[in-house]
Amino acid sequence: MINIGCNYILEGNNNKYDELYSYLIKKELIDVLKFPGKLCSYEELNYCINLAKETKVKIDLHGLPNMEPKTNSEHMLEKVEWSNLTNDLIKNIYKNRISTHIGSEKDVTMEEANDILLNNIRLIKEKFWEKYSTKIEFGGENQCGGYGLARDIISPETISNIWGILDFGVFDISHAKLASKDLGITYEDYINKLANKKKVKILHISGNIDKENRYKDRLDKHFIMDESEIPDIIKTIKEFPNLDLIDTEYAFNSRYSFEKELVIEIITLNKIINTLNAKGSIRIYEYISENLKNDISNINKIIEEVL
Repeated sequence: MINIGCNYILEGNNNKYDELYSYLIKKELIDVLKFPGKLCSYEELNYCINLAKETKVKIDLHGLPNMEPKTNSEHMLEKVEWSNLTNDLIKNIYKNRISTHIGSEKDVTMEEANDILLNNIRLIKEKFWEKYSTKIEFGGENQCGGYGLARDIISPETISNIWGILDFGVFDISHAKLASKDLGITYEDYINKLANKKKVKILHISGNIDKENRYKDRLDKHFIMDESEIPDIIKTIKEFPNLDLIDTEYAFNSRYSFEKELVIEIITLNKIINTLNAKGSIRIYEYISENLKNDISNINKIIEEVL
């Protein structure tokens, strides 16, 4: 069974979207709340924990506040304030797992980076055991292309090797497509070069089609998925036999209100997972996009019509 998760987003310091998250959880359309990690505050983490407790869903912990998002960095954990993590956190983590991006410092050899990785695996497990007396699994997400990173850190071979060392893997479609451009290969070639696919447990979905050409400088755009991306999403799901969670990672409004985008994304993702049918999923996507009001005041009617 593949669960559905989504980024937990605040507007400023306001948790104004909690009512909508709760509604979609009650409708069994969201199973997991994804905490995005480093760029978020302890306050946001606590909001996320509180909503998870209220709705009885779990949190996909994609890093911690101030945690450097690089698996092979000496600085990965040095700024984490463990005393600011509440006792309720561990009770609400999805499958006792935490993940972050695969990456290392620029001025280290691959051998040194692997030594740091092994030390970080040990440290993060020790820290969670000291804090919560609970074993934690640590996973890594394929690094994004487009930022001038060394080819070896974005290559499918490196990602595969590090997945082999970590407890599990996370695969991000947009990251892989941008890395493919840097490597001069197709997305299909990138997928075909990956090993250790059975270790991948989480898939990240985020749209990267900027139809309005508003975000030229934002390489990893994190938009709502575009209908043209749905066939690749389905093909990618089929590549990883042990997926148990797919997170939608939209973060910025691109076409509609945040609320409308969340509803379109979540319902479409449910359709994709339940049917693996591209044409049917595209029809649902287009119908909701055309008929759901921007203030989502007709959400109940739309859900009755499409589910």
